[in-house]
Amino acid sequence: MSKKILIVDDEVMVREVLKDFFEMESFEVFEASNGKEAFELIKLHDFSCVVSDVRMPNGDGIELAKNIKDLNRKNQKIVLITGYSDISALFAEEIGAADVISKPFNPRDLVKLVIRILAGNVSH
Repeated sequence: MSKKILIVDDEVMVREVLKDFFEMESFEVFEASNGKEAFELIKLHDFSCVVSDVRMPNGDGIELAKNIKDLNRKNQKIVLITGYSDISALFAEEIGAADVISKPFNPRDLVKLVIRILAGNVSH
């Protein structure tokens, strides 16, 4: 099974660092700089997981998660990244996200979290 991941962040450096870490774990990595761009890619591809920053111009991560949920893609996992403490794991789950991780974070920890989510081994 191919592991396709979409990294959504308005900061190029964040996308590049995460891309490198996910590629080391044999993920096929796609990138988007905002929620609107990401949603267009999601309509074209079946991603194993979408990792998205929450606050971005031109479509934030919350709106993106809700749009993915509306597409009814049950196998597509979503992990939200936030630099603010305004999003709880419960709220993330309500909008269709598997988990939320706070900045700053270790990229290795994010990769491990995504691998656990895709394996179905997640506990909040």
